[in-house]
Amino acid sequence: MDDIRWFAPNKFCTLVVPRLRERGLSIALDGDRAARLALAMDAQVAAAAFAYAARVRCRLIHYVWDLPPWRLGRGRHDWVWHVFGRYLRVPRVGRRYAERPGYYSRLRFVATHAREVWVPSAQTAASVREHWGVQSRRVPFCFDSDRFTPAPAARAHGLLSVSRLTAHKDHGAVIRAAARFTPPLPVRIVGSGPERPALERLAADHGVACVIDSRLSEDDMVTAYRGAEVVVCPSRFEGFGLTPMEAIACGRPVVVSDIPPHREFLGTAPHFFTVGDDDDLAAAIAAARSGPSPPPDMLRPLRIEAAVDRFSAGLAPYLG
Repeated sequence: MDDIRWFAPNKFCTLVVPRLRERGLSIALDGDRAARLALAMDAQVAAAAFAYAARVRCRLIHYVWDLPPWRLGRGRHDWVWHVFGRYLRVPRVGRRYAERPGYYSRLRFVATHAREVWVPSAQTAASVREHWGVQSRRVPFCFDSDRFTPAPAARAHGLLSVSRLTAHKDHGAVIRAAARFTPPLPVRIVGSGPERPALERLAADHGVACVIDSRLSEDDMVTAYRGAEVVVCPSRFEGFGLTPMEAIACGRPVVVSDIPPHREFLGTAPHFFTVGDDDDLAAAIAAARSGPSPPPDMLRPLRIEAAVDRFSAGLAPYLG
């Protein structure tokens, strides 16, 4: 029997696993072999993790990264049951959730039936408490501190914004702010999503040279950070906020939106701007261009080893 069956939708959500194994834990990333504990590291795998825990009769920890408010509709959940390995729910009347029917209801069901809910930030803890009525444990994760490290860049050039191309990430604010400089600053955006055509039109309308890369290799992503004059993180909402951590780790100046997770994890290190204020964003970019970069050592509490310590402490009561 394994100690933990670790459910993760991607490589990032397994960053702490190798070091947890080095500390003596037996962790399976796939398969149906019985384990003492199941850990669902994302909403995408929550339902599968709950079904596994019910099948092998083990305890479950549900890690919730965020609860985007625009996805919660009017906030009322559907009635959901788990019967003979299937999720059943009462059909909805109206649009209680903006996402596909029953999706957030199933997540809430898993959260209310898990032994514990873990969250990365105070912001997510408040959201889970407000929308689901569930208390949670704050267990911040990490960035990939093995990969994102400072190194001299050949020549820092332009603004960089990294995240999905969706409305709440607000990449358009970076383009509009870049246009306020003479000449306009070049912009590079790394991400994929439905906003790409609109961003390309916006850049053309404002005379901003903008390159959008939908997919970069791991090495190229590090190179992109190191080569940026300023990394801008304009998101209107985050549960954790990974991009500015990676940028600071690479030794670059950072401008971030003034939202709770950025304050919680980054303190006063970056340049903040008010969400929705393009003039304030342009001023923050100007200050970042002329000022020093935050010291990468400030991220010590967010490195992999620190997250391993937190996870070890949280898992110990279930595996002792």
